[in-house]
Amino acid sequence: MKQPCVLEPEGLNYTLDIGRRTRGSICIREGKLIVRLPYGTGIKQAEELLRNNMDWVSKKLAEYKPLLRLPESFSGGEEFMLLGEKRRLAVEISPVYKEPLLADGSLTVYISENMDEKDTQRFFWEYTVKLCTERVQKAFNEYSPKLKLYPKKITLRRMTSRWGSCSSNGNISINVDVICFGQPCIDYVVIHELCHLKHMDHSADFWALVSQCCPEYKRLREIMKH
Repeated sequence: MKQPCVLEPEGLNYTLDIGRRTRGSICIREGKLIVRLPYGTGIKQAEELLRNNMDWVSKKLAEYKPLLRLPESFSGGEEFMLLGEKRRLAVEISPVYKEPLLADGSLTVYISENMDEKDTQRFFWEYTVKLCTERVQKAFNEYSPKLKLYPKKITLRRMTSRWGSCSSNGNISINVDVICFGQPCIDYVVIHELCHLKHMDHSADFWALVSQCCPEYKRLREIMKH
C-alpha cells in the first residue's frame, strides 16, 4: 500500500510504502523520497525514521538537485537534459503555431500571448514524446531482428523507478524519460527489455544475451544512475 505524505513542519514530500517486510528503510528513486515500512506501522513510524536519518536524506536530495533531467516549472531559462546533453528551455511568443525547435543547446517552445506555463508544458511533452517514440522505435527496428525477439506491444509512458518493463505476455513499456539520454543509453534500455522476452530474470544467461548486442551495458547503466 502506497500513499503520498508530507513531513511537517519541514514540508518534505515522501511516499509511504507499507508492505510485507521485516524492517523499515529509506530510498530515493529519481529524486523521489520513499519510506518503506512493514505491515502494522504507519505515518508515525515513517516520520520517526525520517527524522532519525534527516542528515542523510538532506544530503542525498541535495546531490540529486543538479541532476534533475527534465524541466519542473517550465519557465524560460530552466535547464534540463535531452539526448544526453544539457539544454536550456526557451519560451517565445508566436502569433502562429510552431513546433518546438531544438537547436544550439536550447529547446524553444512557442506559445501565443494568451497561453501560460501549462501550455508550455503541454507542447514540451508532445514534442518530447514524439522524439522519444522515434528514438525508441529506431532501437527496436535495429535490435529486434538481431536478437530475433519481437514484443507483442510497445508502450511509452512515464515511470517513477524503472527505465523499462517487460510483461510475461510479451508487452514492453519504455519510460519516456529515457529521452534525457543519448541513443546508446536508449538502445541499452530497449535491448534490456527485449532480452526479458527470453529470460524473465537477471540471470547470467540474461546478461550474456544483453552483452551480445550491448557489450558496454555496465558503463551505460552507470551513466543512467547519475
